Amino acid sequence: MMRRITAAVAVLMGLCLSLFGASAASAFAITPAGVLSAAPAGATTLSYTWQGQQTYYYCGPGSTRMVLSARMSPPSQDTIAGWEGTTSNGTDDTANVVSALNHFLNTGWYERKAVSDPPTQAQRDLLKQDIVYDVDRGYGLVANVVSGWRPPGYPSGTIYHYVAIVGYADDGDTAVIGDPAGGGAGGGSWSNVPQQYSISTYDLGTWIGEKAYAA
Repeated sequence: MMRRITAAVAVLMGLCLSLFGASAASAFAITPAGVLSAAPAGATTLSYTWQGQQTYYYCGPGSTRMVLSARMSPPSQDTIAGWEGTTSNGTDDTANVVSALNHFLNTGWYERKAVSDPPTQAQRDLLKQDIVYDVDRGYGLVANVVSGWRPPGYPSGTIYHYVAIVGYADDGDTAVIGDPAGGGAGGGSWSNVPQQYSISTYDLGTWIGEKAYAA
């Protein structure tokens, strides 16, 4: 059963592309501290396990695994990739991520939320509402993002990517991101990207623009 009514909007396929090969990264428990800047006071961050994407095109499975880890002992990235239909071209659409999250958690919680470019105010408001609502109930989110806007330290060029949303602060005006390419897991050009960081939810909406998120 859908818990919220959302508009079904078709978007372009989201692919995890990188100019550099990925290196495997081992999993470890993350703490609520941010790394671009310290997580703001009063932040609510899920207890989850960060894991770097294990191939250059596994940002979808990597982000999905982080979100699953907040509620269960998650399957491998290879198992998730099989469910999401991930290939060397990436994970085609956030709908595949929604399907995987609902499957492995045995729930109907997740829905696909499309965001236009630029986002409407209603879409920005819904993103903030979804982050607070989901995180308060122990569910992370997965966002399909595309460069145009990007966080500090990101490589140049057009990048289609997935990230996990694992917390919030400032009543939802700040989002805490777990990035599967962080710490160089996405390749040499990603070495300056932290594994976890905080950005404004407004900027996150802009970053998702033309794509969608699972919430």
